[in-house]
Amino acid sequence: MKASKAQSIISLITCFFLILAVTICKENKFRNILSENENTTEKQGGNTGILRQADDGVQIISTRQIAGDINGYGGSVPLEIYMKDNRIIKVVALENSETPSYFAKVRNSNLLQQWDNLSPEEALNKEVDGISGATESAAAIIQSVQKAMEYAEAHSLEETDASFSFDWILFLGLLAGIAVCTLAITYFSKQQPRAQTMQYVLNFFNLALVIVVTALSIQPKNNQVINKEEPIMTQDNKSTVLESIHARTSIRSYLPKEVEEEKVEQLLRAAMAAPTATNKQPWAFIVIKEKEVLNELGSTLPYAKMAKEAPLAIVVCGDLTKAISGAGSDYWVQDASAATENLLLAAQGLGLGAVWTGVYPIKERVKEVQKILHLPEYIIPLNVVPVGYPAENPLPKDKWKPENVHYNRWKEIR
Repeated sequence: MKASKAQSIISLITCFFLILAVTICKENKFRNILSENENTTEKQGGNTGILRQADDGVQIISTRQIAGDINGYGGSVPLEIYMKDNRIIKVVALENSETPSYFAKVRNSNLLQQWDNLSPEEALNKEVDGISGATESAAAIIQSVQKAMEYAEAHSLEETDASFSFDWILFLGLLAGIAVCTLAITYFSKQQPRAQTMQYVLNFFNLALVIVVTALSIQPKNNQVINKEEPIMTQDNKSTVLESIHARTSIRSYLPKEVEEEKVEQLLRAAMAAPTATNKQPWAFIVIKEKEVLNELGSTLPYAKMAKEAPLAIVVCGDLTKAISGAGSDYWVQDASAATENLLLAAQGLGLGAVWTGVYPIKERVKEVQKILHLPEYIIPLNVVPVGYPAENPLPKDKWKPENVHYNRWKEIR
């Protein structure tokens, strides 16, 4: 009698989990199809949607749709607002129609950091001033953030986690089917030897199988999964590159803060990603952190005095043993210069400040730096680049001059 009751309980539990698993599987599959269709529609229409969620729970609101009617000086200023636990992590400006040099004023003003760690309600109530020199751009950003926070409050972003619902027709159909199967198995198992043992084995096998299926079925529903280790190159990444180019400026004053090792390596990797004639890579880099050496360079080089207060400096050199022989031997200068520009742009992108201070081709400077750093004769220092966290916030210069551009052939401009 007890054995019969135990079998009945196991059968009921098995049935319940099987119905639950199949129902959830069916529901999730249906949602995945819808999600794929929505994503396809968005890609075809060039629309990234309003809300998506990363695998770490961060929710990202895009203002392209909800604030599409808000324009700055040159046009729309779309944003992405990253939120977690109903608080803003950061506000990121996407590719926009503003003049890069003017929009750099917005970035350098820390306007985008004004809403960090605020709830939607706090962000809506916060009074944020515009930026002198970029007033219309700043006003567009402030209004766009407010629109996004209104959306966040209206859609209760905290409740966008996984969920499921039941298809009752499927539920009842499966219930009836399993009831029939259970009766059939019970009837036929009585006609066989060791029927009780077989039924126990069958029930336990079914229960184990159903638990596995259920565990695989219950998965959170994300609008979009973001791979943190290998970010996909998007239009926003491309715009970040252009913004770094236009926002870069020479930084000659630094905070008393060390530059992390991983950032130093990122600078060097960026430098070595530069183009180089016939892939000779005729460069060498000296990373200097010792205060004594930095002081000596700052005292010796007339335009590198800021090296004394910088946490580090990178000396970009040409290695003549790797240079092209013959008429192209001086290409090392171009290669090392390209590496230096990559380094400067990487510093801007990493939130660091740097400045190019020239050494080559002034022979006296070359000899002095070779002496200080114990460089062999075939290693020629092109420049010294002090690097650190900026203690100043100069505006980038707008160097765009159409008169410097000629098409097809040289034309005298009068």
